[in-house]
Amino acid sequence: MSGGAGQLPPATDLTRPAPAPAATLRPPHGHASIHERLEQARARLDRLTPEDAARELADGALLVDVRADLVRRAQGEIPGSLVIDRNVLEWRLDPCSAWRIEEATDHGLRVVLICSEGYMSSMAAAGLHDLGLLRATDIVGGYEAWRAAGLPVAPGATMPGSYVASAPSRISLDPGGQRMLVDGSPVSLTPLEFRLLAALLRSNGRVVSREDLRAGLGEWAGSRSRSVDLHIHRIRRKLGPRGAALLTTQWGVGFRLRATPTPPRTSGPT
Repeated sequence: MSGGAGQLPPATDLTRPAPAPAATLRPPHGHASIHERLEQARARLDRLTPEDAARELADGALLVDVRADLVRRAQGEIPGSLVIDRNVLEWRLDPCSAWRIEEATDHGLRVVLICSEGYMSSMAAAGLHDLGLLRATDIVGGYEAWRAAGLPVAPGATMPGSYVASAPSRISLDPGGQRMLVDGSPVSLTPLEFRLLAALLRSNGRVVSREDLRAGLGEWAGSRSRSVDLHIHRIRRKLGPRGAALLTTQWGVGFRLRATPTPPRTSGPT
């Protein structure tokens, strides 16, 4: 006899009863179901539409993609987003963690999480709130809503811990103007940021350790702290989504600028 609407299919193991409908089950006293947990999590977040998230990304917010590798390869990725595996998310974003990324400098970090449809990301964002990252949030509808809104996407093949690039960029330095040029567009730098970028460009795509960067810069305020990481983060924000994907972190080692240097411009004869 086939089951009608609202009926359960027959149990395949006749020694065990069929499970009761989920609607009739309740968690133990003092606990919540996954649906209630999701509602509680979202009540703590100022969730963003895809369009709002795109504007925040352009303004320097950290957009973190927590989807699995196979899912990103099938669906695509968002240029300028940072790929972090869900199982290490808290370790990477907690400013108190020894395994944090250099962007996690304090608890005021604006983090926007994205998953496929906005369920896992809501739960993860609430977990970041528990760590004191109270500006963390996620995107309503996730990647599917982002793509449906016609916002930029790219083929998915980015390694975890790296930024998603949209297209190759060329980066050069203008010593006379103390600035960098990204595809010919000028971007202002502080003197220290200029020296850091010059050291990375001279490496021709090789990894430069934090120790080598500090040694090359000499003594300066914060040179024995994670201040190098902070300045790298600021440079990434200035580069924008296209260029930031080229300045990558090699965990536990240092930094690599994945760009082909162009001859530096000079303001006159030397």
